Amino acid sequence: MKLFSLLLLIAPMAVSASTPFGITWGEDIAKYGEVTKRESYCEVKTDHLPKNNSIAKLYKLVQEPGKGLVKVVMRTHDYSAHGVSFKTDFHEIKDSLIDSGYHTLAFSPGELSSYQCVLQGLCNGKHWMAVDSTGVTVSLEQKMVGRDHAFINLEFESKDYVALENTHL
Repeated sequence: MKLFSLLLLIAPMAVSASTPFGITWGEDIAKYGEVTKRESYCEVKTDHLPKNNSIAKLYKLVQEPGKGLVKVVMRTHDYSAHGVSFKTDFHEIKDSLIDSGYHTLAFSPGELSSYQCVLQGLCNGKHWMAVDSTGVTVSLEQKMVGRDHAFINLEFESKDYVALENTHL
């Protein structure tokens, strides 16, 4: 069942690697929930998108003025930090993204079994970054929540968002 839900996550990306979860870059995010205005952008937090994923707990959509939707973040439900499904779900998502056309930019193996991580819960796990042929970047990361729980964070950034971020550097 879990593999089926991961395939549902990746299936929309296989059709167009630049539009995750059945949404489209540049669209207005207001139809997905209550819009919250921040300093230079707007965001919507929701638990439902057109192509939902069963391991998702929350989605955050970011809209820039004049650009529409430029960033999508998916946070999964909490896992046991050292459980098998936490590790396998991360790798299945990464492998599916590679199969759909993303090319690895960077990978760090993480430190989930280190002293600091196990005793204090102060660590991040594996972190993988990639880009597709249209310039969309993806970041996939394991993150700790205390000593015993963790989640997977998946972020897609459109080429417009990447260009905006580069101008702020």
